[in-house]
Amino acid sequence: MKYISLVLILISTSISIAVQFNFSNDIQHFIDIGNLLINLNSYDSQIGFVYKNDRTTYSKLGFLKFKNSDASLAVGGTFGKSWTAMMKVQTNLYGITPGQYNFDFVISPEKTYASWKINQKFFFANNVLSFSTYERIGDLSAGFSRVYMRFQNREIGVYRLNEGLFAGFFPYTVGQTGEEGFFMGAGWMNGFSGFFSFRSRWALQNTSAFIDPFVIIKTNSVSFGIRMEVTGSDFRGDLLFTGRQVLFSVSF
Repeated sequence: MKYISLVLILISTSISIAVQFNFSNDIQHFIDIGNLLINLNSYDSQIGFVYKNDRTTYSKLGFLKFKNSDASLAVGGTFGKSWTAMMKVQTNLYGITPGQYNFDFVISPEKTYASWKINQKFFFANNVLSFSTYERIGDLSAGFSRVYMRFQNREIGVYRLNEGLFAGFFPYTVGQTGEEGFFMGAGWMNGFSGFFSFRSRWALQNTSAFIDPFVIIKTNSVSFGIRMEVTGSDFRGDLLFTGRQVLFSVSF
């Protein structure tokens, strides 16, 4: 009861920089209060320190000033019955090649993993290339990637789910960079497979969510899954359900 009360107090009075949850109900929860770092997990509770640094770069054009990028770094370590080292890097790029890069690294004797999320866009005259990926490697490994390309009014792309790769086209899209749309393709995932997805955006006040349900069709089976990204003013969440695995992370 005391442990539960302590957890509730810490969550309500601090900012979480990373929460990791997988299908085996194993939770990795880092909380930072200034330079104090607390690690709550299913096998140990630890305390330590974290170093944080934020940087922003600008470019000037006459009297005008434009933001090129901003980045944040958090590096820390905690100790208890065991130890844990963590590093979190976030970078946002602006301009004609906007992008978002998020990397998380956790090392401990009990669990070691790396996860990253990348969203990148390129513009070439009327042509567009948009790339996004969500990946985790470690005790639980899974990945999901989406590539959209518009070239001479043709909209083609590629989806990747773990070891499966599917190429196809977008018969319907919304937006300049095809952020929303219906994809039809075929490829290989433990055998020849068809792949269909419909990515859409949902907005509620200051929160935006991209939901990408998909279906994989084989000659002897049909499987379903979903990829979801949620972004708010002080909240970010990611979900990947492959039909066999659940990968979930959130920061707020």
